[in-house]
Amino acid sequence: MAKLSKWEPYHSAIGSESNGGSLTIKPHIINENIASHNWSLSPSKSHMIRWLLLAAQGEKEVTLTFSGTPGEDILSMARCLTQLGVGIFNESGESVPLEPQHSRAGTHATSWRINGVGDKGFNRPISVLNCGNSGTALRLLTIAVARLDCPIMLDGDRTLRRRHSETLLHILDYLGVKVSHGTGLESLPYLVQGPIEPGEVTLDVSKSSQPLSSLLLSMPAIDSQIRVNLAGEGVSRRHAQLSFELAEKTGSQNQIDWRPHINLEPWEVNCPDVVEIPSDRSLEAFALLYQSLHCIEVEVTNLPSDEDSLGAEILAAFASIQPQTDGEITLDLRDANDLLPPVAAILALGTGGTITGAQHARHKESNRIEKTAELLAQFGLIAIPTADGLKIDGGQIPNAPNELVKTHADHRLWMTAACLASKVGATLSHPNCYAVSDPDFIGKLNINDSGN
Repeated sequence: MAKLSKWEPYHSAIGSESNGGSLTIKPHIINENIASHNWSLSPSKSHMIRWLLLAAQGEKEVTLTFSGTPGEDILSMARCLTQLGVGIFNESGESVPLEPQHSRAGTHATSWRINGVGDKGFNRPISVLNCGNSGTALRLLTIAVARLDCPIMLDGDRTLRRRHSETLLHILDYLGVKVSHGTGLESLPYLVQGPIEPGEVTLDVSKSSQPLSSLLLSMPAIDSQIRVNLAGEGVSRRHAQLSFELAEKTGSQNQIDWRPHINLEPWEVNCPDVVEIPSDRSLEAFALLYQSLHCIEVEVTNLPSDEDSLGAEILAAFASIQPQTDGEITLDLRDANDLLPPVAAILALGTGGTITGAQHARHKESNRIEKTAELLAQFGLIAIPTADGLKIDGGQIPNAPNELVKTHADHRLWMTAACLASKVGATLSHPNCYAVSDPDFIGKLNINDSGN
């Protein structure tokens, strides 16, 4: 078998960003006789991706139940686990789709069955593990497959290739895993070869908590303790806490309290027979933005509990915000940076305010601080970037853009732009990228007949 030590990193050439096509959305006029608008949320990809990996490492069948249509990030995780030998089936006994299926939006499966293969049951895949747009799937799977004594390649789409994870690669280096990866414009694909050698690692948690989650959720297949030194001020702490909570439900004794040192121990995975996946409350922000734009009550029909909202429960403060009301808001998104684009638009339409604590939003599918400001500016809404967020004046009124709105294939930017376009009209780049998190999103805007 070829040795990875002689491989050279891949350096991609700098090129222009593809627009990926376009979609024109015409202004939508709300019928004055309609008093309210129902809106449902898709399953939480944070919960479902983690449960997929945990169930795969058990030795029994686990049923995941949910409402709504799983987004493409969830499908990417399911596809990769299937390539590793895990059986994943819908309630009809059919294998879940291995590729994104836009035509399935609205068909609403209600459960998946996962046939676990045990903590050491993953097979070497015969082809590349394509994680699509999902940074969560990439990070969790990179550590998971690094446990195997064979080379495995992981890749993703254009946006994922640009999201370098130095912390993840440092974990592999600390634990004796060989890795080849790109640099510069495109860091993927990764080619990794384990096995992992237990020891001590240092993790910078100031940009993302996912490397910590990745290491924890692969501990069932690691033979002994790993000491983790945490560096930097932790962000997205609720997501890290979620990983520890779900692991505990399967038998883990590991705990997180954000002290500088954590000792992670292996455990034997024993999942509940049935797991209910909550909905993704971060998507409620788009319902609230639609409400602010059209001055109509929007009722979210499947809100999760605050405990399952992963920081997005702060959206409750926006439920009563109306355009041009008094009193600016200061909002700390340290643990909920995904809310930044739609919340920025809501503040511009309403009270105005300051978003803080979101410096790690610069490392998502796009630099969401800068790109949110650019996107809003195309609609005539002014937001001033700061080091860790945005400063936004209230009482602003959106205007129709006079050129293509660049969404940078970032689904949360696209969904924010689509909501604004439902009021004033616009042509958006990268149609369909919303399906990453919510394949049914377009139908919720009542604009099915306005695209081209």
